[in-house]
Amino acid sequence: MYHLGESMNSLLQTSVFSSLEEELSNVASMISSAKVVQLMAPADIEGVLALAQLESALLDNSQHYRRRVLAPRRHVSRDHIPDLPEVDGLIIHIDPFHDTQSSLETRENYVHVFPLSVSVKFGTSSKEHNGAVECVALCAAIASLLAPEGARVRKQRSMAISGSWLRGGADSDYDPVLSLMRDHLDTEGSIDICPLPEVPLPEIDMVPGLSKMMLKRLSKGWPTMDVEQRSSAISELELPALRMEGISTMRLEELIWHRIMIPGNDVDLASQLHNANLLWPEDLDEAKIYASSILDGLISSGHL
Repeated sequence: MYHLGESMNSLLQTSVFSSLEEELSNVASMISSAKVVQLMAPADIEGVLALAQLESALLDNSQHYRRRVLAPRRHVSRDHIPDLPEVDGLIIHIDPFHDTQSSLETRENYVHVFPLSVSVKFGTSSKEHNGAVECVALCAAIASLLAPEGARVRKQRSMAISGSWLRGGADSDYDPVLSLMRDHLDTEGSIDICPLPEVPLPEIDMVPGLSKMMLKRLSKGWPTMDVEQRSSAISELELPALRMEGISTMRLEELIWHRIMIPGNDVDLASQLHNANLLWPEDLDEAKIYASSILDGLISSGHL
């Protein structure tokens, strides 16, 4: 499944994390030296995906931790400040919906994890692009520092990009962090990138106006088509969506040309996230129970 064993450690070598390396290394040191780690995150998919990264590292290292699932976003006001319980040990408070900041908040027994703004570069280009690294990717980077060879951390690696996909940077115009993370994970073999006709079980409701019939026909004929035929057939397939409001060009490109596959799994990442969110309970207590059960499954299987 992973073609390059060594390269899994290099998440921090991508330009996404280069400015954050010192800060994330400091958090990893705090976690490593803590007697008990208290993980706290909201009962939303973003919280669950971030928790899975850190829990996997702590389990790989046999380090003592406790998980506390907080109220999901829909149950709190926009400016709500969570009332965290008084507990012993180091609190890691994962806060995916917090405003983007330039650095994490750390105190003696407390780390507040929220999205961070970064400037990134592509390859040898000197042009800088501004973006945000959200909590799942931050926790994945911390996990790779804590347990670089950990079996569970390795299993979560494909999901490191999931928070970027959910964040919605791709809905405005262009998300450089999503692009860089995708290319990095693809190069190291953690994910495969496929066009929509090659995806065995896609959820196509995410693409407005897409014809199921046309996609079925296209998928059937795809193996015998040359590059030009494929390109023209896909252009025809996505034309109705291009005319509709409510989906950005980048989001559409990702859903049509760059579906992210986890090796060995037939359901692409965008479809997994879409389906898990559809089933998320409205009720506060049910949401917390659902979040915990999704999290347990995610840690054991590496996918939703």
